[in-house]
Amino acid sequence: MAKRGGRIFATAKSPAKRSLSDDVSRRIAEDYIATKKVAAGDLLPSEAELCTIYNVSRITVRAAIRSLWDHGLISVRNGVGAIVLPRANEVTHGLDRLASIDTFARQTGHKVETDHLTWEDIAADAEISQKLQIPVGALVLRVTRSKIVDNLTIAWIIDVLPHALIDKKSLQRKFKGSVLDVLLDDPRYRLDYADSEVKPCFADDKIRSVLTGNTDGLVLHLDTVTMTFDGLPILWGQIWLDPGHFRFSFHRRRFP
Repeated sequence: MAKRGGRIFATAKSPAKRSLSDDVSRRIAEDYIATKKVAAGDLLPSEAELCTIYNVSRITVRAAIRSLWDHGLISVRNGVGAIVLPRANEVTHGLDRLASIDTFARQTGHKVETDHLTWEDIAADAEISQKLQIPVGALVLRVTRSKIVDNLTIAWIIDVLPHALIDKKSLQRKFKGSVLDVLLDDPRYRLDYADSEVKPCFADDKIRSVLTGNTDGLVLHLDTVTMTFDGLPILWGQIWLDPGHFRFSFHRRRFP
């Protein structure tokens, strides 16, 4: 993979990767909730049973259960257990977690598909240059697609990545709908964090023509720049979302 100069953080932190509890949370959601193996109103297996099923500690299972609760998939009652909640007709996305729409949709029990997929090598314009901190004219990869959730097209996505920092062939081979998921799963990319901004806007004619049921053109625009541990912007993502099908959540904590 090609390298370029940039600010290096003096840090002992290891590269960003999905934690074990995140993986267990995803597996519980896929194995029991998305498949409706456990129906709404019924109990998930106990902590002890989940420890045995996934071969992990009780601490890991509790963190996974907390994640499912955070994302509105279950309620937890002391002395009773984790109860599966009825599935909402929307995708809940936790803004405090670096994860794709595909991941959140699947974890909330929705079927996710990708359409209108294009891969383009283009030269960076002034806006791309500013977002990715690369020279105007530098070669970038642009990945465009729509997202179909439960048979409704509810999102339009454009991702842009600098060629100098990526392995394009590997990215295309591993791609299953989300560029971010590929980067998160590949330790070479060392993802650290993302800066995001969400604001309402009116979609252009192309996006309006793609989104199902969006008649007034008002959408949510999510603009995100994802950074590596080396302090380099590796992914600029823009997502136009049908607000009728997305709900964003985040935790607010008391400031010391």
